[in-house]
Formats: sequence, C-alpha cells, structure tokens
Amino acid sequence: MGKTLLGLLVAGSLALGAWAQEGEPHSVLMRRAEVPAKALSSLATPSALTVPADTEVSVEMLSGIHTRISRVNDLVTARLLQPVYVNGHVVLPSGSLLDGRITMVRPSGRMHRPAELGLKFESVLLPDGRSESMAAVLSALEKSDQLQLHLDAEGHLIASRDFSWKSLIAGFAGLGAIGGIRAASAGTAALSKILPMSAGAWLGFEMLVPRGRDVNLPPDTLCRLRLSYPLTVRVAW
Repeated sequence: MGKTLLGLLVAGSLALGAWAQEGEPHSVLMRRAEVPAKALSSLATPSALTVPADTEVSVEMLSGIHTRISRVNDLVTARLLQPVYVNGHVVLPSGSLLDGRITMVRPSGRMHRPAELGLKFESVLLPDGRSESMAAVLSALEKSDQLQLHLDAEGHLIASRDFSWKSLIAGFAGLGAIGGIRAASAGTAALSKILPMSAGAWLGFEMLVPRGRDVNLPPDTLCRLRLSYPLTVRVAW
C-alpha cells in the first residue's frame, strides 16, 4: 500500500514537471509571435490616401505657353518639385508628372488690351507608371513681375496692362496731325481724294495705338498649383 502510494506521488510529480516544461515555452513563444505582428500593424502603409482640396503643390513647367501660338486643348505638362505628404506618408513623390490642357485663349487687342489664357491640370503620372485623375489650377507664379503676368481668382494667366492715357492722347494727336498734313498738301480741291475718315482713323490707330501684351509662360517657370477637388491615391510604396 505504501509503495503504491509512493509510486503515485512520484508519477504525479513527474507529470507536473513535464506539464510545466511544455507550458512555459509555449507562453514565451506566443509573446514573441505577438510582438512582430503589432510592430508590422503599426508600420503598415495605408493602401489609399487622400490629399485634401485646396492643397497647393510646387511644380516646374515643362511646356512653353504663348497666346500667339497656343490653342485650346493643347497639352501642357509640369513636374512636381516637392513630395506631398498625408499623415506622414508620401502620396505624391517628387518628379511626378502633371498633365493638363489649355482651356481658353484670348489674344491681346488694341487699346493695350492684355491677352488672357486659362489652363487646368487633369491627371498625375506617378513614378510607378500609374495615372490618377485630378483637378488643379495655377495659384501662384514665381517672378510674376518679370514675366509681366498675374493670375485671377480662377487661375487664368493675364498679361500686365501697360495702358496709359498719355499714349492714347498721343495717338489721337497723331491722327489729327496726319489729317492736317494731308489736307494742307492736297489743297481744297483735292480733299475729296483723301482717304475716308474711317480709313485714316484705322491707319493711325494701327500705327500709334499698339496692342496689349501677350501671355508668355516659358518652360522651367516655377509655379504653384491648387487642387480643386480631393485627390485619392493608392499608395504602393
């Protein structure tokens, strides 16, 4: 009876020891497995991120624009100079290409009326080759004074106006001088042979009242674009 009880106690002790040895590593292994999972979940990059509307980005124009050459629907391209971040993640890497088109061209006119040109950007080509739709307009120009351009509220390029009343008065004075010289040289009998008043006025207007400035935006011009709507990008890096 005593030997049987002793044997049961020894067997029980051995079983408890074996159970303890098997249970402890198991719990340690579970804790080690949980650590990388938590770390990975905290470092995981979202699959899609959204750049809010009205975000401004810095770009360099790759296309030249001129109101005497450019036409509506002509393509324009710009290159992103600085990456765009959302929640600490790069959404638009630097070097991304932004494609757009010209939407409006108004040539310069007489009386120093300046030219006007509108354009908008409609897609962005990411470094991995994917293209995302977007909507953006010009919001600022670097060295706009040197370019003699300014932007209106809709992002249209408008040439600076160099109109002056002095030049206009000089133009009409020139018209009067031309008419007086012709009348004096032709004499009273020949006045009917002088150009009609409308033709003479047109000639003087062409010579003495120049056209306004053109919009000329050369390549390499540094600009800023403003997103008209949110831009959602599937991040793959």
